[in-house]
Amino acid sequence: MELTENHRETKWNGARRPIVEKMSRNTLIKIASLILMVVSFIAYIAGASAFPIASENLLPWSAWFLISVIVNIILWSNVVKLLTFSLAVIWFYAFVAGLVPESSTAVNLTELDWSDPDAVAEQGALVFNGKGQCAACHTVDTSAPPGRCPDLTDIGTNAATRVPGMDAKAYLIESMYQPANFLVPGYGKIMPEVWKAPINLSKLEIEAVIAYLQSQGGEIDPTPFDEPIDRADVGTTAEALPPLLMGDPELGKKVFVDAACISCHAVTGIESPAAGEVSEEDFEVVTAPDLSEIAAFNDMRYLEESILLPAAQIVSGYGAVTVRAKGATFQGTLVSQDTEKIVVRTKTADGTEEEHTILLTEIDDEPIEELTNLQARGYFTLTLTPTDAEAPVTGELVSETDETVTLKVGDENKSFSKSDVKSQMTVITFDGDEIVGDYVSGTMDDDEIVLIVDGSEEVFDTFDLDEATMTRARGKKLLVTSPMPENFPLILTVADMTHLLSFLSTLTGATAEAAPESAAEETPAE
Repeated sequence: MELTENHRETKWNGARRPIVEKMSRNTLIKIASLILMVVSFIAYIAGASAFPIASENLLPWSAWFLISVIVNIILWSNVVKLLTFSLAVIWFYAFVAGLVPESSTAVNLTELDWSDPDAVAEQGALVFNGKGQCAACHTVDTSAPPGRCPDLTDIGTNAATRVPGMDAKAYLIESMYQPANFLVPGYGKIMPEVWKAPINLSKLEIEAVIAYLQSQGGEIDPTPFDEPIDRADVGTTAEALPPLLMGDPELGKKVFVDAACISCHAVTGIESPAAGEVSEEDFEVVTAPDLSEIAAFNDMRYLEESILLPAAQIVSGYGAVTVRAKGATFQGTLVSQDTEKIVVRTKTADGTEEEHTILLTEIDDEPIEELTNLQARGYFTLTLTPTDAEAPVTGELVSETDETVTLKVGDENKSFSKSDVKSQMTVITFDGDEIVGDYVSGTMDDDEIVLIVDGSEEVFDTFDLDEATMTRARGKKLLVTSPMPENFPLILTVADMTHLLSFLSTLTGATAEAAPESAAEETPAE
C-alpha cells in the first residue's frame, strides 16, 4: 500500500513539472513583452534611434511597439489588454501627428545660407506668412479671392515689368522699404513700411522675404544690397511714442458701436447689422474692411488718418465709383482694377448685385472746363490741343503741377503748359449729336458758333443747337472715393477719438482670439 502511494506521488510530480515549466515560460514571455511595450513606447516618443542597427533604421521602435502590443493582447488578461489598447491609441495619435508637416511660422533669423537659395526662400515664406503679416493682405494664388493688396503670383518675373529700367530685385527692395513709391493701379497707400514698428522686420528677414518673392516664377538673386534707409535715424526708426492722451479701450469699444462703425466694419466678437441695410442714422450699410487684426500691421498714424481722412488711403475692393461708359452710368463698388479694365459691382433696386467688367478704353471722355487738380479729380487720360499745334494730343496723364501737365504719348512723356492750350467747345444738337472742336468764336447768345473740327472750320447755327459747353480739354475719369462718412471729426469729441484709437490699438488678432469681446478693429471705411 505504501509503495502504491509513493508511486502515485512520483507520477504526479513527474507530470506536474512540465506544466510548471510551461507556465514559467509563459510568464516570462508576458513580462518581457510588457516591458518591451513600455520601453519601445518611451523610445518612440523620445525619438530614439532604431534598434538594433540605427544606421540602417532596422526595426524602428514603432515596429517593436506594435509587436509587443500584439503579443500582450494575445497573452495577457483583460485588464492588461485594456491598458495595452489604451497605450496603443496614444501611440497611434503620436504617430499620425508625426506625419503632419511642421506648420509653425515662427522664425528667428540670425544668418542666411546663400549657398542654398531655396532654403533662404523657405525661410522668407515663414516670415511672409508670420511676423511680416504679408499674407494678411497679399495672396499668392490667382484663384484665391482678391486681397487688400495685389496678388503676388509670378511676382519674381512680373516685378521686372513694373517700372521701366528697374530689374525685379530692385523693384522688390523698393517696394519692401518704401511701398508708397510704386503703386499698382487700383491699390492705395495701405502697405506699411515693414521695417518700422509695429512689424519691425530686420534686414535679414527682408532679404529672406525678397528671396521668397523672387522664387515666385523667377530666379533668386543672392547679390547683397544696402538698405535704402538709415535705421540709425531716430527720426524715422524710433519706436512708436505713446499717445499724449491715454484712452480707455472699453469706452472706445462703446464709441465704435455708438458711432455706427460696427454697422459696416466686421470685428470679431461684436455683432454687426447686415450689409446693404439702411441704418437709423439714414446711411447705407456697406461692406467695409474687417478690422479684427488692423493694429497688427498698421500704426496709430494710419488708424487716426483712416478716421479723420477716410479717402486718404482706400483699401482695394472697397472704394466707391461712378463711371460712365458707352453712354451708360455704373455706380457702385470698385472691385478690382488693372492697366486694361475695371470691375464694378452695382446693386439693383431689388438688392441684386451685379458685376460689370469695363475696359478703360470704353470709359467715355468728359469735357474739362478747368485744367486744375486733374489727378485729384480722377482723370487718367487727357486730350488737349496746344496753341502751336493743329491737331489734338491724347495721352495717359502722368503728372501735373500748377503750370504744366505731363502726358505719356506713345512711348515718351511730353509736358504741356496749361496756359498754352486751345479752348474747345462741345455742342449738342437737338437730335442728340455731340460735336467737339477747337473754339474759334461765338456763344449761344450769338447767331453762330465757329469751331475747328478735324482740321476744318465748321459753322453751327445756334438755332439748331441745344447746348454748347466751353472746355479746355477732354479726358477719361475714374474717381475712387471712400463710402465712409467724412463727418467723424465733427461728431466725435477729443475724448471719443482718444478712446476709439485706444480700442483700435488693441485689435491685433491675437487679442481677438484671447478675448473675443475686445476684438473690434479699425474704423477706416475704404
